Amino acid sequence: MRGRRFVSKQDIERHIANGFGSGAGAGYVPWLRVQDVPSMGRSHKIQGVKVERIHHLLSDLERAYLLVCEFSEDVVDIREQYPLLPFESTQAIAKAIGVRYPRYKATALPLVMTTDFLLTVRQPNGDFKSVAKTIKYQQDLKQDSLRTLEKFEIERRFWMGQGVDWAIVTEESFTQDLIKNLGLLRRYAQLPRALMNSSLHTEFLELLEFSRPYPWSTSECLRKIATRLGITYGDARDIFFNLIWRKIIQIDLSGAPLHLKSPLPDFKIIYPSDWNALSEGSL
Repeated sequence: MRGRRFVSKQDIERHIANGFGSGAGAGYVPWLRVQDVPSMGRSHKIQGVKVERIHHLLSDLERAYLLVCEFSEDVVDIREQYPLLPFESTQAIAKAIGVRYPRYKATALPLVMTTDFLLTVRQPNGDFKSVAKTIKYQQDLKQDSLRTLEKFEIERRFWMGQGVDWAIVTEESFTQDLIKNLGLLRRYAQLPRALMNSSLHTEFLELLEFSRPYPWSTSECLRKIATRLGITYGDARDIFFNLIWRKIIQIDLSGAPLHLKSPLPDFKIIYPSDWNALSEGSL
């Protein structure tokens, strides 16, 4: 799909009128899409498992952070490539701190600045708040010019004026093993209806608990469970990964890659208060 061009203020107004950068949940439309941005690296278009729409991610690090957000129980909405509008506000901030405002390449048109992620987060008291996150590789931060820091300051002050917490996230916020494991597990975030059965999951967990003392690999354990339940090995594997993704089976995902041929990892089983509801539908 062809990318959009920004050469006049009318272009910006038209894109705003067409819904870019607005909406929430499945109805949100990113201000920037993968096809709108010349790639300087790897970009991704990924179907969400928490928010049912395509996410547009402009780097591997943005993809990694999306996985972390989808896995988090506290994050309830994810809006990437979020525009800082109206851009008169960010222009005013730039003028106030004495820095040159960014413009679209080869034009005099003021740029619509964006924040990589705007999240809606559930707080411990049940209330919701928005938090803004800029995603940046640590090495790039060390090498970045004063110009980049100036644009970060515009972004920070914009969100401060909105009463929204803003922070920079780097790859040091999570391990490579965590991202590898989440990339595997999210493929099993939703199971076929035939496998979403509370009694089946209860029996599965009982057999898994029974297997704890034995020196079996994870795959050996799952094969034995599959035999006892009268399901295929593939079904047992899918249930196992789904229950980890849903945090009903809790294991250390940050310390090592999850391999089926490795010994069954240490685990803890947490039955949620709404166990029946969770087991009868997908998240």
